[in-house]
Amino acid sequence: MANLKAELIHIFLSPAGEFHFLVRGKLPEAAGFGGHDRPADKRIILPPAAAKRLALVLEAAVEDYEAEFGLAPEPGADRSPGEERRRIIDSVQGEKARRLIDRIDGLGVHYGFEQSFKMLPGTLLGNRFLAGFHREAAGRGLEGKLDDLCRAVGMPESQRLEFLRGLPEANIVLFGFEEGEDTSLYKAYLEYGPEFRRVIRDSPDDPGSFVIHRGFKWDAGDSARHTTARYLCHPSWSVETILRRLSESFYGGGRNPVYGIVRGIVETAARRMRPEEHLYVEVEEEGNPRVSFDLNLYRANLLLGELYPFLLMMCRHLSIDEETFHRVYEPAKKQIFGHVSGGTDRRGRDFLTVYYGVKGSSRQGPGGH
Repeated sequence: MANLKAELIHIFLSPAGEFHFLVRGKLPEAAGFGGHDRPADKRIILPPAAAKRLALVLEAAVEDYEAEFGLAPEPGADRSPGEERRRIIDSVQGEKARRLIDRIDGLGVHYGFEQSFKMLPGTLLGNRFLAGFHREAAGRGLEGKLDDLCRAVGMPESQRLEFLRGLPEANIVLFGFEEGEDTSLYKAYLEYGPEFRRVIRDSPDDPGSFVIHRGFKWDAGDSARHTTARYLCHPSWSVETILRRLSESFYGGGRNPVYGIVRGIVETAARRMRPEEHLYVEVEEEGNPRVSFDLNLYRANLLLGELYPFLLMMCRHLSIDEETFHRVYEPAKKQIFGHVSGGTDRRGRDFLTVYYGVKGSSRQGPGGH
């Protein structure tokens, strides 16, 4: 049977309870058929059990695709890898940041790119990014290449060895950069996405919490200053549970004005998401007072600009210069909002970080870094 490249699919349910797929497309040239420009039609009939199986397989395939490449494009969308590559290069500022992105390019893997800005009292940090890729997609020799990369950006030896030991169990590897007020940070992460599926499979009614990321962070100018982080995922928490947790554990029972801002962001996104699509994570770092949360809301597919009122309120609450805020916000406002994270930073200050990307990301993407 010749393959058919589908251009249009109509699906309907027959009176007998069968799913009918009416497919219109073209035969690929490789099939050796004449008249390739003529459309061809096929009808595929599936019983309910087979249709359900197909839906599960397609959903898993789309999740895998989006985990590596970002949100799958809508029909007819045209995304140029060259344009995306140029955007990444233009987004990277400073010698230390470029050194990292050059080394990641040297791995020869396709990677997702995510930017963010962090709001602190009187300060906005806008030169921050994460780049991540699937470990298995990197092919053979990855450990040696990563060892070289980690050495090139000055990762402390103890962290480098721990990072490499944890590599085989990770499905996604990420590197990040953050230009701070006084110094800059390099970051490396191991993501354990399969654990998410495992806890859901083992306890679908009450999946337990688990460590979804391990983070390794060090001063780009003095690697003796470093820390490790643990990202604990709570996969079963509803939006109501999450908001209650934020109120009680981070915002003084809701009395902190930041709670109202975060709640507005979460509720805006929640209206566009299924209940199970929220991914809530709490973060602790060794040797400093940081205690924070991250909520992945990429699946809402919100433009950053749709959250402008909340972002402006946060800017004013923290006394951030509005011209500085708009200088970062304006180029990003048409990108896809991804995560919001907040809590107490390494110096004990309130903060709020907003992550965004051109392509979006999967719910199992990085967060709260």
